[in-house]
Amino acid sequence: MDNRKLEELIEKDAIRDQIYTYCRALDRIDNELGYTVFAEDSTVNYGPTFPSGTGRQFIDNMLNQHRHMISTHHVMTNILIKFNDDMTKASSETYMFAACKFPSKKTGSFTVEARCRDIDRWEKRDGKWLIVDRVVAGDNTFMVVPAQEFENYNTHRNNKKDHSYTVFGEI
Repeated sequence: MDNRKLEELIEKDAIRDQIYTYCRALDRIDNELGYTVFAEDSTVNYGPTFPSGTGRQFIDNMLNQHRHMISTHHVMTNILIKFNDDMTKASSETYMFAACKFPSKKTGSFTVEARCRDIDRWEKRDGKWLIVDRVVAGDNTFMVVPAQEFENYNTHRNNKKDHSYTVFGEI
């Protein structure tokens, strides 16, 4: 394997790690962690759901909404990443699935399931890949009224008591 191919694999893994960190920040409602994925001068266009702005503004807006939800679950898949010639910039398209469970006086709860694509421009700054521009393409979103509801377990999603913080803190 030539050096370029090996370097691409390493850099793709670093970008994927940032994408997964973004999901963790959303589901754990961790603003500070969410800020680490976006450049300070980044732009985000999330369509009609949120006002356009910086990555930091987007994280704040999104997590303010998440704090009123019972639970959230974000999954990223089909991640395609391409680099420029000197590997200082990259583009990615990531398919996202989110299930957001809301309280409801009428039904107890309901879930909004969103399927969209995050189309990102990345730059490597000070050795770290950061999103500099994100456009979200909303492809398929709908509401599910549950037929049967189950209690949440082993979760403390809105604070650092979540078991994942303990496990990662041990390393």
